[in-house]
This record gives sequence, C-alpha cells and structure tokens, in this order.
Amino acid sequence: MKNLKEKIIEFLTAGPEVKTLQSKSDESQWKFYSGIVYLTLRRVFHYLILIAVFGLFLLIGFGGGYALGIVRQQPIPTISELNQQINHAQNSATLYYAGNEKIATVRPDTVTKKASESELTPLVKNAVTATEDENFYIHKGVLPKSLVRAVLSELTGVGVQTGGSTLTQQLVKMQFLTSQTTWRRKVTEMFYAHKIEKHFSKEDILRSYLNAAPYGKNNRGENIVGIKTAAQGIFGKSISELNLPQVAFIAGLPQSPSVYTPYRLNGKIKKDLDLAMRRKDIVLFRMYRNGDISKKDYLAAKKYDLRADFLAPEKASKQKKQSGYLYNLVMNKGTSLLAEKLIEQDGLKVSDVKQDTNRYNQYLTSATELLHQKGYHIKTTIRQPLYQTMQRIVKQNKYGQDKTSRDFDSSTNKWVNTTEHVENGSVVIDNATGKVLAFSGGVDFKNSQINHAFDTYRSPGSSIKPYLVYGPAIEHKFISSQTALADFPTRFGNYIPTDYNSTVENRFISAQEALSKSYNLPAVNLYSKLVNDKNINLRQDMKKLGLNLSKSEFENLGLALGGTDYGFSVADNASAFSNFYNNGKRADPHYIEEIQDPSGRVIYKHKQNPQKVFSTGTSYIMQKMLHQVVTKGTASSLTGTLKFNYKNLIGKTGTSNDYRDIWFNGSTPGITISSWMGYDNFYGHSYNLDSNSSETNLSLWANIANALYEEDPSIFKLNDAPSRPSSVYKNKVLARTGTMPGTVSYDGDNIELSGKKTTALSLSSAPAATARFGIGGSTKDYNLFYDYLEGKKNDYGKVLIYTGKTISKKKNINSLFAVADGSTSEDAKNYYGKNHEVYRESNNNSSSSTNRTVGANDQQARSTGQGGNGNGSSSSTSTRRSRSSSTTESSSSTENSNSESNNAANDVNSNISSNEGSAANTNTGSETSEGNTATDSGPTAP
Repeated sequence: MKNLKEKIIEFLTAGPEVKTLQSKSDESQWKFYSGIVYLTLRRVFHYLILIAVFGLFLLIGFGGGYALGIVRQQPIPTISELNQQINHAQNSATLYYAGNEKIATVRPDTVTKKASESELTPLVKNAVTATEDENFYIHKGVLPKSLVRAVLSELTGVGVQTGGSTLTQQLVKMQFLTSQTTWRRKVTEMFYAHKIEKHFSKEDILRSYLNAAPYGKNNRGENIVGIKTAAQGIFGKSISELNLPQVAFIAGLPQSPSVYTPYRLNGKIKKDLDLAMRRKDIVLFRMYRNGDISKKDYLAAKKYDLRADFLAPEKASKQKKQSGYLYNLVMNKGTSLLAEKLIEQDGLKVSDVKQDTNRYNQYLTSATELLHQKGYHIKTTIRQPLYQTMQRIVKQNKYGQDKTSRDFDSSTNKWVNTTEHVENGSVVIDNATGKVLAFSGGVDFKNSQINHAFDTYRSPGSSIKPYLVYGPAIEHKFISSQTALADFPTRFGNYIPTDYNSTVENRFISAQEALSKSYNLPAVNLYSKLVNDKNINLRQDMKKLGLNLSKSEFENLGLALGGTDYGFSVADNASAFSNFYNNGKRADPHYIEEIQDPSGRVIYKHKQNPQKVFSTGTSYIMQKMLHQVVTKGTASSLTGTLKFNYKNLIGKTGTSNDYRDIWFNGSTPGITISSWMGYDNFYGHSYNLDSNSSETNLSLWANIANALYEEDPSIFKLNDAPSRPSSVYKNKVLARTGTMPGTVSYDGDNIELSGKKTTALSLSSAPAATARFGIGGSTKDYNLFYDYLEGKKNDYGKVLIYTGKTISKKKNINSLFAVADGSTSEDAKNYYGKNHEVYRESNNNSSSSTNRTVGANDQQARSTGQGGNGNGSSSSTSTRRSRSSSTTESSSSTENSNSESNNAANDVNSNISSNEGSAANTNTGSETSEGNTATDSGPTAP
C-alpha cells in the first residue's frame, strides 16, 4: 500500500517544476502562468468529458439491465394476447367454475359502447391526436422525453403525469397495466408500447384508445367509457353527428374525466363548468395550431354555447346487486390476490405493504376497479354440479327452532325485531390437493349473508381431538390404539373437566374407545402429558395444519376439548382433518386455481405446498381409530343412512358447551366433508341448539354425502384406503391395561395381569406389564382398580355425576361426584332421591344388564357399564395368593339381537384376575367387542 502511494505521488509530480519551466520561457510571467492555467483547465475538462461518457455508458448498462429485470418479472404479452386485449377486450372480469363453466360476469361499473373504424370521423381523430399526442403518426410508441421524465420522477420523487405519454402508452396503461405512477410501471409501459407499435397499425391503436378511454359521467350519473358512449350519453348524438365544439369538449375529457365531466353523481349538470370549457378551448387551440381547423372555425367554436347541447338529467335504472355466497367469496379472494400481484409488480413486499393499512387499501381499491373495468378471468376449483347439489340439499334440510327477539340496533339507534335461524356451513375438500370442490355458505343467503363455511370462527369442540391430542400422542409413541387412559374425577388446579352431562366414567378406558365415544377426561389427561413434554412442539404441528393458536391457548388444558380463543372456520377444520387420508400431509385449502389478465396471460396460479404433519404410520392408525367413531361411537347413526360403502369412512363429531356449536368432520380416501351448525347470535344473544342437533347435523352430512356420491362417486375414492405400513406394529395386549400380560408389584403385593386380549396398533412394540399402566391415573384411581380386581365392592366402572356442590380447593374431589347409575349406591339415593330421573332409570332395569344406544352427539358419549362383584350371572373362583391369581374368562356376557357382538364397554368388566365378577353387558347399536381382532381389509380399528 505504501509503495502504491509513493508511485501515485511520483506520477503526479513527475517532470520539471513550474519555476524551472518559467525560467526557461521567453514569455512574460503573467502570460506564462495564464497559459499554464488554461492548459490545466482544458485537460481537466477533457477528463470530465471522459468520466461523463464512461458514466453514461455505465448508466445505460445498469438501466438496461434494470429494465430487462422488470420486464422479466412481468413478461410482455405475445402478439395474440395483445390482439385479444386491443381488439376484443372485455369491460369486466369473468368468474369460472372448474372446467371453465361461467359463474358470472362481473357487472362493470361503467357503461361502454364500442365504436367501429367506420364510425370514427377525421374530426374526432384530429382532435384527439392534436390534444393528446401530436406526434402520434410519427413516433414508434415512445418518445425520448417520456424516458427522461420517468427518470426525473424517480430522482425527484415527483409523480409521473399522464399528459406527456404517447397515445400508445396511455392505451397500454388503460388496457394492460394499472394507473400506479411508478418507475417500474413506466418502464414496462414503454416496452408494451414499442411492441404494440411494431405489430399493429396506427388506426387500430387509435380506435382501441378511443374505445377504452374514460369520459366521466353521462346524464344518468353513470360512468362512461368509449367515445361512442360519451357522444350518446352527453349530447345524445352519434359520433358522426357531433359538431366541432362538441368533439373538442369530448376529446378533452380523458385527461381528467372526474374534473371535466359536465354531470354529477345524480346526473344533474354542474353549475360551474369553467374548467371543462377551458379544457375544450385548449383542444380547439391545439387543433388550430396543428392546422386541423381554420382560425375562423377556431374562434367560432370558442364562442359556441355548449350548455344548451347537454342532455337533460335522467334517472338511472336500478340494477340488482350481484351477490351470493359463491360470487362474494370468489370476488373477495380474487381482489386480494390481484392486489398482491400489483404490489409485487411495484417491487414491494406484500407483508410490508399490509402493515400500512391505508396503502394496502389503495391496492385493494385498484384491484377492485380492475375487476370491474377490465376483462380478467378468475378460475376456481368449485365444481358446478357438486356445488349446486350441495345448495339444494342444504336448503331442503330442517335444522331447528327460529329465535325471535326485540333488540336495539346501535347503527340505526332503533329497536328492531330480529329472527335468527339455525345456520350451516359445509365444505367439501379434495384431500390430496386441498381443492375446495363445493361448499355451503349458509342455509339462505337472504336471511344471512355471512359465509359460514369460510368467514365465521367457532369453537371446534371435540372435533379437535384427533389432530391435537390423539394424532400427536401416537406420532410421539406415547400411546397405542389400546393404551389405557384415566377417566376418574380429577382436578387440574381449578379446572375439573367431566364427560358428557357432567359425568365421569370412573375407570380406565382404551384410547380407541375414548376417541370413538369422545370422552373428555381421557383427552385432557393425554393432552396434559403432551404439553408437559418439552420435546413436543404442538404449536408447530398446528401451524402446519393451518391452525394458528397462541401460546396461552396451548397452556389451557381446555384446548383439548376445543377451548380456543377465537375458534376455527369450517374450511380450517376440514383441512386439518383431511391430513389423515393424505399420508399425514395437509394441502392448503384453496378455491381459486388461477387468474388471467385481460390478455389471457396467467398472472396467478395456486402453488401446492403440502405440509407434513404426521407419519404414514400415524395416519394409518388414526384411520382405524376414527373409523370406529362411525361404526361404534358418536357418529354410529350414520351407518343406517349412507348409500355407499362406509368401510373406509372415518369421522369425528364435535359439540361446544351447551350445544352452541355442532360439528362433524368425515373423510373418505378421496375427500373430506365438514359440516357445522349453530346460531349467528347477533346482538349479544347466546342461543343454543336443541339436544338432538348432533343427529340433525349427522343427517345433513349423510344427505350431502349421498347426493355428492350420486353425482360423482369417483371423488370419494372408496377403495383407495392404504395398506398397513411396515412402521405400524400389531400387538396382542390386555384389553383392560393395554399392556402385555405379566406380574406386577403394587402396594407390596404381586399381581398377575392377564385375561382378555385385543389388538393394539402402534409405532412401537407393546409395553411390558406395569402396575401403573394408564395415562393420567392417580394412586387413588389405581387403588380403586386393584381393589376391584380383588373382588372388593366399590364404584369402579360406575358412571359418576357431578353433584352440583360448590367447587373448592378445600373439598375432596370425590365429594363433588355421586354414582349416577347402580342401585347399590347409597350416595345416589341420598343425593338424588328415589324419584330422581337418573336414579329411577338405573333402578328400573329389569336385569343387571343396561342396554343403551350411544347418540351421535359426542357429549352423549358416556357408558353405563356396571362394574363390581355380583352384577354378573357368574364369577370365576381361584385360590388367593398375595393378590396374585390365575384367570378364567367369564362366559356370562349376553348379546343384544341388534349387536354384532359384545359391547366394547363390556371390557370394563372383562376378567384380568380371579375373584372378579363378570360385568353387565352394555350394547350400543351395532358395536363390536374391543376384543375382536382388527383386519387390514378396511379401517376397522382393533
């Protein structure tokens, strides 16, 4: 570095000193030094010229590269695309079903009538070219001053004004681009204009401009586009009938239509037309200067009284507003997608612009205007036959009672009579692609314009359990399908959850049964274990499922039962559930496939970005477990109403508190159909559905599924269920404990666990026998369990019900519950009385067996299996040795004629050790015993 510095100094100081040269010069000192200054300045000037030339070339290089980069981001349309927009342009967007069947053409917010070439008079052409582009017939689409002006605009921050653009550039802006005045848009505009000039005649360009230019309002207050529309709407004449002053007036309007238009919004003539008349005079002067008219014509036209020629105001005909669930959905989403493309075209980040509400709203406004003024094409995934079928089914269904009240409307400051109807939102999603094939936004659009499929967020209830609780638990090898989960009275701080109707099963329940019958306490116990494991990121999994929940929501154990802050939309819920029949991957739900600009060029296309949430093994196990929801659990009523083979149907019901929301998610290998029911609850109401609403929703779901299957069976892919992956283990385990048989030590005693076995599906080998085999069980619960095995009389397996006593930390949790069924319980007699309905129903059974049908409402998912000695017809005997005993299977179970075999709830009373009485058999329709072996022919869980 030091050597380089010395060389530079040496170069600058090389040669003799000035004093030496001056001493040798014959010139005077003044003349000598003057010459030196002159020569120095001249050389500096030459250097500056070289630097400027170099900088210019550098600027041209960088500028050209930048321009090419802009064009590469927004390619110039092909010749056919340009021709389509120049000669066959539409005035508004068109919406399409899948398969290019038209949904609707957006009603333009302008009145347009296009003029043919023969209708355009020389007077009109001369007026426009003299005013807007006097070099129109000479240039090639772009003038150098346009580029200079754009550069100065970028450097100074002053907006680019339209007035200096050529007619071709203005045509490009009107037909192809937006009105955003940015450097990027200006560069693109120039490239467009150059290509148009190269491939289209001047007459084509001028005609297209005159048909696309805005001309303010007509005498009805309507926005008008096109010179033919202007002639008829302002003067009531054809183009050929216009005189010079009228032509000059119309030719001056496009520069600022809202300022120069003679009419107001209501069609009345403005009182002050001075600016419009000045503009007309400018047009006349430019025509005179250009030699298009004589001085005499110019002066005469200036004095002409145009006010007398304006049409008298007329009342505009009322047009029915375009609306509907589908139209509104597509337009709203299309507008936001187009706004994002406009933002990207301006070289900005969408996320940054969205943070500035005002700026983002400007882009939304621009996008809305484009869809109402230009021929965009929005293509959806909605299939017309399926959509129309769904609307018909939803409209025919009966939902429940209307609720009428008198409420104060703050927006009008008046008391109004309101009637709320039970609403429905339903969605059909393709599992593999996420395409929304059909949906129902509501029962009747006239009654409620809210789209209940996409725009309302409600508590998911127990429909959240498969993908929040059971799926992650299987994925992380916490459970198998037969792992025992505790369902005993439990206090989690101040939170004391119960099953349906404030009951508790008071026993250990397999994960399979707990899910199929939607018991709450097992789900909360399992979720508590998941959230306390630091190696599991449930929040990240839920994000992959499209469900953005806060950290505080995950910390709330009630989330396991659907206790969210804001809830999910039907589309959200359906999308999350669809992963189980897509190998654990969730495809983004979408209903807009692509958007084409007016030239037919695709500017937006949905990109698939599936998120892997669960392994293929977890998905398979969940399919098996969720199938039993349909065959044995809370949705078992479906099996008698479906008109297709349901061997591969999986589902999950959901009910929020007090029947506020009712859900059912159902999937086949091809599609997921989700349905929600509830009230909108305007004006702060808290209307709840009837207790049979879950059956109503299941009936609606079945009707929708049957109708869709009749319309197109192929979308269901009923025979495409996957086979069991190699990662899934099939193990024979004890039905009661979910473990292998074996001897365990509990409370100082050795206990042999053996007995009835069932098949468990898991991602790991079966767990060895252990004394504390269940998840969520306390010492008290295990004491109750093992005492029951020993033959002691207790309430294990008897359904408990919350007594209604005040919850207090000081009170023992057991004091808050009493046995709901079972004549041996004195607590039930003391608390309810002999005439109480719950006690009477239990006591009036003619035998110790209680037959009960599980309803479709997952909150009705309690079992009435009777535990304890003496309730069966026989018991096995053996010699007691330190609580260890051999086991004999009970042969006392009876079968209901409507049942395939013993109820799964009978496993509560299956033998594990000797001295154990066989339990009363409980049947739930067509349920089968959990002891049956699962097969791979369909998703019948073990």
